[in-house]
Amino acid sequence: MIVTHITKCGRSRSIVKLESGLSFPLYSSELSKFDTQEGRDLSDESLQMIMTQILPSRCIKRAMNLLQKKTFAEGELIRKLSEGGYPEEIVDKAIEYVKSYGYIDDVRYASDYIRYHSSQGRGKNRIRMELMQKGVGDADFEKAWSETEELGLIEDSSEAIRRLLEKKHFTSDMDPATKNKIAAFVIRRGFSSEDVFRTMRMIGSSDDYS
Repeated sequence: MIVTHITKCGRSRSIVKLESGLSFPLYSSELSKFDTQEGRDLSDESLQMIMTQILPSRCIKRAMNLLQKKTFAEGELIRKLSEGGYPEEIVDKAIEYVKSYGYIDDVRYASDYIRYHSSQGRGKNRIRMELMQKGVGDADFEKAWSETEELGLIEDSSEAIRRLLEKKHFTSDMDPATKNKIAAFVIRRGFSSEDVFRTMRMIGSSDDYS
């Protein structure tokens, strides 16, 4: 297999690309060991050793080092490993390994995220979007949200909205433009427009009787 490009990406690390399109990271000592040079052939034996002996264990070690520093959603960890130049099949093996030991669990990750960020005044829609950006699937999010809600660990949305409205000094006698501006602020926090305007009306009704 012909080596088409060798791109240095650190003091002792390079990304090797083959004519097949496959690419992978090697250290300088390994480039020498396998006599890896642009325009030259990488033997099937060498490629087999790289793909079955060198890269899998290294990618797993990289995954474990990352997880020691912080928790990751599965998609987030996949992106991180892929950024290191590891081929998809090697990343898949590393993910399979850490999942088998329970080191990553998207439902657990989402539950922890929901508990913390809902207590910080973020609504379901915003939390869902943020977790999707981290690679958490919608089914895992819904399961985590449902379980967290059943445990009573999510504040009632109307109370959270009311607190945000109070933060903006909302009153029922404000002009419509100001009301809409405040409503837009709360909606951006992840609450539905229906819930926001319903809470505004409830505050207006209570003002009428105060």
